[in-house]
Parts: sequence; C-alpha cells; structure tokens
Amino acid sequence: MIKKSIYVFAMSSLFFACGSEEETKTSIDLADNQSEISSDQESGQMMKDPNEVPNVTIDGVLKNGGNATLVLEANTDRGAVVISKTTTDVDGNFTLKGAIKGMGLYQLRVDGNVKQGQEPKVIPMTLVPGDELTLELDFNDYSRSVVYKGTEWAEPLNGYMDKMKDFIDWQMSIVNPQEYDQKQLMKMVMEKKAPMDIYITKEIRKDADNPAHILLMTNLMPMMGYDNYDPENIAVLKTLHKAYEESYPGHPMTINIGSQVAQLEQGLIDYKDFKEKKIAPEISLPNPEGKEMTLSSLRGKYVLIDFWASWCGPCRIENPNVVRLYNKYKGEKFEIFSVSLDKDKEKWIKAIKADGLIWDYHVSDLLGWQTTMVEKYQFNGIPHTVLIDPEGKIIAEKLRGPSLERKLQELFGK
Repeated sequence: MIKKSIYVFAMSSLFFACGSEEETKTSIDLADNQSEISSDQESGQMMKDPNEVPNVTIDGVLKNGGNATLVLEANTDRGAVVISKTTTDVDGNFTLKGAIKGMGLYQLRVDGNVKQGQEPKVIPMTLVPGDELTLELDFNDYSRSVVYKGTEWAEPLNGYMDKMKDFIDWQMSIVNPQEYDQKQLMKMVMEKKAPMDIYITKEIRKDADNPAHILLMTNLMPMMGYDNYDPENIAVLKTLHKAYEESYPGHPMTINIGSQVAQLEQGLIDYKDFKEKKIAPEISLPNPEGKEMTLSSLRGKYVLIDFWASWCGPCRIENPNVVRLYNKYKGEKFEIFSVSLDKDKEKWIKAIKADGLIWDYHVSDLLGWQTTMVEKYQFNGIPHTVLIDPEGKIIAEKLRGPSLERKLQELFGK
C-alpha cells in the first residue's frame, strides 16, 4: 500500500506527500505557509500600476541589516509580483512606498539567495490603501522578530505572531517526532495550537472586519481533518464573512472567504454522514474528457469506489483482479467508480488504457494527495476501496483480492 506522509507546519497546516509504507513518517517542519498564497482570489490583493502615486508607506529599522534590499510583493497565481523595492542604510533604516489598489495580503522579503536549508526572510502583512506602517525587525531572526505599528491591523497581528512563536518553539523542542504515535502527536499539536485558536476567535468577535483576519482565519480551518475540529469555528468564520461583506463588498477576499465557509460547512456535514450514518460522501469530479461525473448518479446500484493512481505499484498489481470481477458482475447492478490521485493527466489516461479499466466512471481533480477526497473518505493509503449499496450507504471498506471477491459473491450469489 502506498501511504501519505504527514508534515506539521508552523502555521498549523498539514500537507501530504507520498512515500512507500516503509518510508512513512511524521516530521515537524518550521516552514511558513503564509508566504505561499498563490492566487489573486486567495490573497485578495489587487495591484496598481507602479507608476501611480504611492498610497502605502512602510518604514522602520532592520537591526543587523545595513545595506539590505527589501522587496514588497503581492502573491498571485502568476507568482510573486513586486510592488516596490528599497535598500536600508548602513544602520538598517529604511522607507518604502508603493501603490496598491485594495486591501489584501502582501509580504516584505529580504532579497538575496537563500542557502539550502535556510528559510526565506519573509513577513506577511495585510495592507490597506492609506496605511503608514512602521516595522521593527532583526535581520538575524527576521520572521520571528517583527513588530508591526501604526495600522488598524498591527495590534491583532502582533498578538497572533506572539502566539505563533510559542507554537514554533514547542515544535523545535520535539527532537524526534517518530517516537510518538500519530494520535499522540496530533493530540499534542491540538493542545499547543489551542492558545492561537482562542486568541483568533476573541479577535474576530471583537473586530470582525479587521484586515488582519485574512491571516488569522487560517488557523480556524480543519487543517488536521474533522476528527478534532471545533464546529464553533464555522460560526466564527461566518461572523468574519458577514463583516467583510459589509466593509469590503465584492472584494475577491470576501468572495473567497464565503466560498471557503460554504465548503467547510458542507465538508462537516459529509464527515458526520460518513462517520455516524455511514453514507458515502458525494463525489463530483471530471473524467479525462472534462465531463463532470457524480457518484450519486449511480444510486440504485452497488458501487465499488476505487481510489488509486498510475504511480501506485500495489494499485496496478490489484487492477487485473478488479477488471476480472467487474466483467463477472457488471450485469448485476454493479458498477465501479474509480478516483485517481494522479497529478499527470497523460499518465492517468495511459494507465487506464494499459490496465484495461473498461468501466465508464474514471474521475480525478489531478491534485494528488491534496484532493478533498482524502479528507472526505478518511483514508491515508492507496489502493483504498469503499463498497456502497444502492442507497449510497457504506457496506465495507479496504476490500482487495480475495476479500473483495468473497463480498461480491455474498451480494450476488455467484
């Protein structure tokens, strides 16, 4: 079985990467995911022409950072876009001016090559036209030393950064995370993350439309699945969205928050149905030709949901058995719904043809382990199968080889 590995990040996000079962591990990293926002909608920012009159000013002192180049950037789906640059004087003093069109997520980066193993020197900020921001920074401890002053969002962001530093310090104290089992480590993460969550909830309820919250709200997402998720976070995020609708109507960030809250709410419903009622969550994804295919369209049939990928050796070994059983039972109200965890569309299509997967239902969002299906169906390795009855209720999971054949014989009597 090919499993995903779990990596815990400083901003409490979990990302997935594939490896063999023998290589599966839990490790703690200190990467700052706030510098990785990659789309215009996610960042909410809108740039002005750099030749326009500047409408934001950033000044301050970069301790131990004389003659350093500072770059103000906006993160977009085209990569980082430079808004303005400046160079500190010999004592680290600087002033930087830039032109932005609206409130959004930006970052201030120290320019220069980053050596392998070193983190980029980047700090986030939620600039608003008219901001006159003052920063205190230390070149040698750039992201952890920052103090924001002079804007409406400075104080809540400072408080959040302080809580985050405590969380990072705890992470650094875990020398060998492999000595903990997964549940124990997740429990520890949730306990150490709690002060950040409490702080964020309090700040949003106090001043819901504060621009700082486009950063703070990240912690209220179910980054570690719904098992330990507090549903009250959804109510807090709804409060945030309502306030943004009033203060920033039509803004990309407002629209994005609304979409995230709706998906979050539906995801929690799906999770409860899956865990408590054993109802298979809906799957609605494109096939290789781009046509949307839904699991619910197969109601009235027994369906084997097969999570696999072209790069998964155990999946490819199991495929001949699945094909054989499909040919045996396809006339008995039986169908297969294959969901690929591929990223490469051509390799996915090639594997379907090479393995003779002749059924019609092949779908993928081409996101690999980042697909929402992992969270919806609560699996951490492939191949993974889920057998559902004609009403969409789950009969069995993890059926392969002889166990799959026995179950189908039990259902269809041959």
